[in-house]
Amino acid sequence: MTEKKPHIDWALAARILSGEADEIDHGLLKKWLNENPANKEEWKKIQESWELGQEALLKEEIDSSTAWNKVRNFTTDGTEPNITHPRTFSNKWISIAAIFLLVLGILWWLLPNNKQASSSLIVSNNPHEKMVLNDGSTVTLNRGSKIACVQPFDSDQRVVELDGEGYFQVQGNSEWPFIVHAGGITIKVTGTRFNVRAYPNLNVTEVAVLEGKVEISASSKQPQALLNKGETALFDKLTGELKIVSSTDPNILAWLTGKINFNETPLNEVAKTLERVYGVTIQISDPTLLDQKLTARFSNNSLDFVLDVVCITFNLNQRQEGDTIFLSKNAFNE
Repeated sequence: MTEKKPHIDWALAARILSGEADEIDHGLLKKWLNENPANKEEWKKIQESWELGQEALLKEEIDSSTAWNKVRNFTTDGTEPNITHPRTFSNKWISIAAIFLLVLGILWWLLPNNKQASSSLIVSNNPHEKMVLNDGSTVTLNRGSKIACVQPFDSDQRVVELDGEGYFQVQGNSEWPFIVHAGGITIKVTGTRFNVRAYPNLNVTEVAVLEGKVEISASSKQPQALLNKGETALFDKLTGELKIVSSTDPNILAWLTGKINFNETPLNEVAKTLERVYGVTIQISDPTLLDQKLTARFSNNSLDFVLDVVCITFNLNQRQEGDTIFLSKNAFNE
């Protein structure tokens, strides 16, 4: 078994090296450095690469949007990914991260003996961020998600790491397994379609198989579980329990397709689906509302329209602060 390489949060590294980090970022870096002596060696190499990159940046002005496009091209071995929505930069550090990754990517490519494999990272700030990997497989990321891999893949296996949510369409090859590390589990496939939800802030990692089969393992102490089409695996990161259910959420790909189907769905589950699709947080003030059930269908409707339907159906008021929406009973019509 090959030794696992140190893995750093590249967005965090970009913020620190560019001077945009706060005290929390520095604390996270310190924690990561103390976890493993290999991490300190890895950070030293990153710092050296950054210093070399700074010299390169002095020679040529780099536009952040152009830089990010080059990073994506570098990631896909020169093949332009099929992006359904153009990228927007809402945070300054995202632009800095683009330049940072471009510099590291160029340096890695130019270094001797490193032209066969290049570490790559894509961070999605919008839904529907689609990438084509060098084997022809595609990964579509939901907002707030990131994927890291080596391109081109190794000859013995295809390995990616996912933080967040991604929809995978894997090119079949029984002799060349495709492996995804996400949310405390390892997913192994040879060719299939499946969705993985593994946001770091969620206690449960979810894998839903839409076509083919996948093997899932949570740890070396547990046997592998075989997941068939139409089944969902739920891994509790707190207890280590891996549960297989013989169904999939009908709205598992609503974030990708825009089609939402509620059929006697509790309001609590409605809220979770809308959070996933529209990238917001929904808080319901009255616990007695959570079990109220909604039957409705939506197709590429705006969040405002969907919320209006929900509020009219259950006689609710809505209030929005930033990305958080508060739903409460309408006191005048109880």
